[in-house]
Amino acid sequence: MSLLSFITDLNHKLNILLPVGWVEMNDEVVLAQTVLENLNEFFFQTYDGIGTTKVNDKEFQYFSEFHKYWKAHHQEIISAKINREQANLAAKVLCNARSKYGISLFNVTLDTHGIPREAIAQVRFFTANQDFREPPANQFSKYLDDSTQFDAVTIIEDPEEFLKFMKIGRLSQGDKRLDFARHAAEFLFLKQINAFEIAEFFDNDAEQIRNGFLENIGMGYGRKKTDMFIRDMVVLGVWTNLKNIEKIDVASDRNTMKLALRTRILQTELPLLSSFLDIFGYQYSYIDEMSAAAWRAVWEEWRVISPETAPVAPCMMDFLLYRIGREHCDSKLVEFDCENGHRFFYFGARLKRCPQCRAPLTPIRRLLPCQVRAEDLPRFNDGTLAVDATDVLRLFDGQCIFEPTCRPKAEDFRKLSPPKAISIIGRTGWTDSYAIKEEGGGGMMG
Repeated sequence: MSLLSFITDLNHKLNILLPVGWVEMNDEVVLAQTVLENLNEFFFQTYDGIGTTKVNDKEFQYFSEFHKYWKAHHQEIISAKINREQANLAAKVLCNARSKYGISLFNVTLDTHGIPREAIAQVRFFTANQDFREPPANQFSKYLDDSTQFDAVTIIEDPEEFLKFMKIGRLSQGDKRLDFARHAAEFLFLKQINAFEIAEFFDNDAEQIRNGFLENIGMGYGRKKTDMFIRDMVVLGVWTNLKNIEKIDVASDRNTMKLALRTRILQTELPLLSSFLDIFGYQYSYIDEMSAAAWRAVWEEWRVISPETAPVAPCMMDFLLYRIGREHCDSKLVEFDCENGHRFFYFGARLKRCPQCRAPLTPIRRLLPCQVRAEDLPRFNDGTLAVDATDVLRLFDGQCIFEPTCRPKAEDFRKLSPPKAISIIGRTGWTDSYAIKEEGGGGMMG
């Protein structure tokens, strides 16, 4: 699409009539110079006097005029709504799954290597606040390597050594991670407690623990990570008598947000915007909050349908939802075709030769496993799905439990994507990307 046709199409959608012969009378290069300069100025340039905004109790200059507009209007533009009818359907799905697979389906699969409860709490406290795509598999075994590394005073004195010990130091945004480790250690030191004693310090009240964490912003414990930490302490048997556990939500992340959108328990007026337009992460925070509220609605519906099988809190559904979003609701299935007409599916695009005739293969498209009949999915000789043994896809034998809710094989199915976040602070953050009006340049760096 050329810039001229884009502008013509946009005006048509806005019901704005262009003069007859408008395309012919405009030089596209001159038009591009004018349009792109003004778009760049509106979206990505700041200037003295534009004003400031607060994020995490820190004050930042507005990134651009669009930043000001987006902050004020992002919620009404996205207009996220919880669909109670879909929430009821999702609740029935989870209730049926519990009956079929048992309560163990909802277990958190973290190997604590037999360390005591006090140690589990200490390790998890200093790892749950750090950013991982998934928790490191060896976090608890590291305690067996050197338990002194998890001492609060030791971390305060040298947080960088702790990050190196946990092999977190090589990840991006190291300054932020140092702050998280140091402030978390100071949280325990100033209260003269260890992580196991957090529950008693806050009167064994889950809501008080959450509020205590959220008041200490520098620890890296936002709402999501706090709820996740409290959930882990309960399901791992560390804290056994918490009050108000029902207040703790699904720890919303990209996977649980994705699942909320595709099951249509959470619906928006338009597909979510690219993170390049979500300056300072307003869309991400909004959908994060609404996703947690949507899964709470599912839990509420479950309690009405079957109070005896419903979990004690929404957070107890968390790990299963996360696994389904990550392992099942992923476009890892590839349809292949070979020159001899053999067509089949395979997990991943690395296959080069047809298994039947050894002819070269051509990948046709990527799909979600649930968009194909379970019997057509690739399997090993024994009939099990050709995925890792721990993959929830194998547990369900390729038939996603949420298929009645998402309807992935229907023509009107929308494979909606969750929001992505560009960190506000750090080398890939907005605060390092300011461009000054009339100076040009600026922007993100890899």
